[in-house]
Amino acid sequence: RKLTEHELEKFIAGKERPKPDDSPQERSTASGRRAKTARLEFRILEYVAPLRKVGRNYVTRCPSCAELGHDRSGDNLAILIRDPRFYKCWAGCAKEMIRAALGRPTYMEIA
Repeated sequence: RKLTEHELEKFIAGKERPKPDDSPQERSTASGRRAKTARLEFRILEYVAPLRKVGRNYVTRCPSCAELGHDRSGDNLAILIRDPRFYKCWAGCAKEMIRAALGRPTYMEIA
């Protein structure tokens, strides 16, 4: 049942508002561990080259495909120019595979 406005006012009368917490926030990961939100972020542009600009993306050789002897044309990996955290291998390599090929596995792979 919903409370009426009068019932709600009566319920919260005399109670103080909680003070905002200014401490660094932590979040739980899928495994239940706590992780700081201020982790260093992975910058793929520091690991791949040469880059070609195609539309809104940089295009280059996918390191994971290259390890397997694929991507001879050097255009499987697309990296969003305005936000390089977003990248995709058009041959289907997962983000984890790409980072492992660069020697920078994801946080979950390390744990």
